[in-house]
Amino acid sequence: MSGHPGKASLRCAVTALAFTAALLTLSCGPGGGSREEEPPPAVAVEVVEPTSISSIAYANARLEGSGEAMIYPGTPGKVMEVLVSEGDQVEKGQRLVRMDTDEQMAATLSGARASLEAARVNLDNARRDVERMESLHRAGAVSSQQLERARAGLEAAQAQYDQARAGLEQARTAVSTSWIAAPFDGTVVRVWATEGQMISGIPVVSVASDSFFTARVLLPEETVYDLEPGQPAFIEVPALDGEAFPGVVTAVSSAVDAQSGLVPTRVRFETAGGKLRPGTSGRVGVQLRTFDDAVAVKESMLKRTRMGFQVVVVEGGTASVRDVETGISNDGRVQITSGLQPGDSLVVRGQNTLSDGDEVRVVR
Repeated sequence: MSGHPGKASLRCAVTALAFTAALLTLSCGPGGGSREEEPPPAVAVEVVEPTSISSIAYANARLEGSGEAMIYPGTPGKVMEVLVSEGDQVEKGQRLVRMDTDEQMAATLSGARASLEAARVNLDNARRDVERMESLHRAGAVSSQQLERARAGLEAAQAQYDQARAGLEQARTAVSTSWIAAPFDGTVVRVWATEGQMISGIPVVSVASDSFFTARVLLPEETVYDLEPGQPAFIEVPALDGEAFPGVVTAVSSAVDAQSGLVPTRVRFETAGGKLRPGTSGRVGVQLRTFDDAVAVKESMLKRTRMGFQVVVVEGGTASVRDVETGISNDGRVQITSGLQPGDSLVVRGQNTLSDGDEVRVVR
């Protein structure tokens, strides 16, 4: 039996309304409505402040004493005793090495004494001869020429005596050089002498003055026009956990070394209370140019492009991408010469994903 046509149509309409209501319920149920938009990306910013930045040229170097002396024995001999080791601090006049030169010195000293005695006898004879000639001259027995010859002989005898006496003093001084002493306060750099060794014509000890130190460095060619005496410098010493000590440039070559292509430069350092010593090695840095009240940022805050570099700043909750020009750099920091000003809110984290005009959310 078939149903009434009007009732069937009514049932279809009710079913359609129910299906539509179900769809609306799904879309407008708890939390329904349009899907919420994602929040703007979070970025970290720093307010740009003026700072100081320097360009620094680096080179490895070894410290040298202000004066270094290689000490030779006065005469050949045998090393009897070595009283110092490399690195020892010594004072002027302190005994370093004892040499056995007794036999040679005894012979030299004996010969000098004999020469002096012979000269003394000759001088006495010359004096008596002049006295005798003067007496005869007064009596008219000898001529004036004969008297002058006698006086000339006395002068020659006196000169011979003076020379012999100086030779004796030299011999006595040579005897005293059996002890080799430090010529000044300083540090023993090297000891060549060993006990029992025969020494002739070679040094026994090297001593460096430690009143100040010098580093001779070779800096890159491009620094030749920026280097000048008086510039501040420093040395970082690995042996002292990288501790840095201040210095100053004292001399700069006016030309680039033809062989190395580098610029010879000399830097002076103080003793730093005994921490620095001759032979200390480290990395020397010379501050070439310094800009105070400059704008400088970390390299990681820059966006690299094919045309150069950019930074991102936040203005009113919106990212602003700016082209910048860079200057000197040092230890991961770069000077910005245009495109960024003190007071700007610079994006320091998250800048690489931003485009100009993006809304951002600043977080600390």
